[in-house]
Amino acid sequence: MASLLAHTGPLGTQRAAHLLRRCSFNISRARIDAFALLTADAAVEQLFVPTNLFVDEPICYENGLPWINSGAANTLSNTRLRNYVRAWSIDESRRDLSIISKLAFFLHSNWVISADAPNNYQLFDYFVILRHFTTGSFKELAKKMTIDNAMLDYLNGHDNSKFNPNENYAREFFELFTIGKGPQIGPGNYTHYTEEDIGEASKLLSGFRKTTRPLGGDPQYWNATIGAQLGYAVYSRHDTTDKTFSSAFGSQTITGAVDADDMYRELDDFVEMVFAKDETAKNICRKLYRYFVSRNITTEIESDIILPLATSLKNNNYIIGPIVKELLKSQHFFDEDDAISGDELLGGIVKSPLETILQTMTFFDVAVPDIFTHTEDHYQQWYTRSLMNSMLLRAGMTVYKPDSVAGYPAYYQAPSFSENWFNGSTLIARYKFGEMLLTGRRVLDGGDLGGVELDIVDFIHNSGVITDPSDSSGLVNTLCTYLFAAAPTTDRFDYFLNDIFLDELSPINWANEWSEYLNTGTDTSVRIALERLVSALISSQEYQLS
Repeated sequence: MASLLAHTGPLGTQRAAHLLRRCSFNISRARIDAFALLTADAAVEQLFVPTNLFVDEPICYENGLPWINSGAANTLSNTRLRNYVRAWSIDESRRDLSIISKLAFFLHSNWVISADAPNNYQLFDYFVILRHFTTGSFKELAKKMTIDNAMLDYLNGHDNSKFNPNENYAREFFELFTIGKGPQIGPGNYTHYTEEDIGEASKLLSGFRKTTRPLGGDPQYWNATIGAQLGYAVYSRHDTTDKTFSSAFGSQTITGAVDADDMYRELDDFVEMVFAKDETAKNICRKLYRYFVSRNITTEIESDIILPLATSLKNNNYIIGPIVKELLKSQHFFDEDDAISGDELLGGIVKSPLETILQTMTFFDVAVPDIFTHTEDHYQQWYTRSLMNSMLLRAGMTVYKPDSVAGYPAYYQAPSFSENWFNGSTLIARYKFGEMLLTGRRVLDGGDLGGVELDIVDFIHNSGVITDPSDSSGLVNTLCTYLFAAAPTTDRFDYFLNDIFLDELSPINWANEWSEYLNTGTDTSVRIALERLVSALISSQEYQLS
């Protein structure tokens, strides 16, 4: 049976790498080796220690100053600044040694907006809110996200009034964000809620408006606890009638607000009503399970993993941190709770393009343009043009701009889930990523990467990842051990070693080539072989799996 009992004993290399791949955008041999010596309990607790932000907010290359909360003026367009806010979030994820950025992206994949909807200040606040609640209460996040400026813009909450009701946010609140859609058991009846519930909720949610977000923020609408600006209540636009919900919610009536301040009480009553249902907790736990563990939720997983976690989540006021810790420490997470260890869950998820890129960069210690001294290259040439608009876009991930409010198909679309990252139009970009890093060029659409380039000879020689670079078999084995979720078959290892790396050389020939490089400093021969190997490893089917 599937077990939430804690995994005991040191993790070892494979399980440590599994934990880090699933929980961090930042991977390195040093981190894997350090975690390999830890128990699951110690390793997971370490992952929950937050990494301080490198910069609290993005910087404008016009003047080298932050502009959002500091109030430094600039003349760049809102579109460009929004891209820099996205870049800031991605760069912080790259640097993050904790689980916080992975949890923040999980929350984004649930509370979906498109970065094209808000202005750059509101987008920044959205990210701040997500990060604030990564280990906190999902229920409290639901209350704040309802009046988040970016969400009010994206799902038309700003336009929802008693004069012109808009059901967009109410519908997605039920279907996508919280309790989820069950089987349709009657006209407009989705088991867990009904069309009538959507109508009543839209009335209850009427009258909340976006706030104008100036440089530095507006103190009147500033939430000091979170560090972000929220929307506000306009009583004259609010439907003040009592709202009665269907039998799915026990025919509960929520009393209409008597003034603007009371609109927040009405919102609280509504959220509490939805989160009082067991199905809300189960739906959230299923999403967390698919994000961190596997797309396959069998009857056994539902009873042994989802239900106990959901009970704990609901009983603990929907605070996320403890149940994520319990899941990640479990024998089940490490696939140690059945007869064959590690045969199902390790390597069972296709990595997102964002995970693939950031984990590759951090493993090979690829530097990005300095945020202070090469600010334009950092934000514009590398993150905007190269990473977001070339690599990620062509790989099928418009990061922070999913195609619909449902989010990224890999996180919700059954039965394929993470396999949705692969299709005929996205494969080439994934498989060309290694070549892009090794050449420093956007090979699919032209242009350079702003100075981002992997010097593989320097890495193999000086990083300490490879103990003896002259040992061809050891070199390939080490890279496979740390890059792949599972050891390659004998045939595949032979392919990488002999067909790709040595390419008709003997191991002795390679050792001589490496010795020649050390003696002369001329790296042409060893570079060709190493680039050929790393490009093949990064584009391999094994490397796409987490």
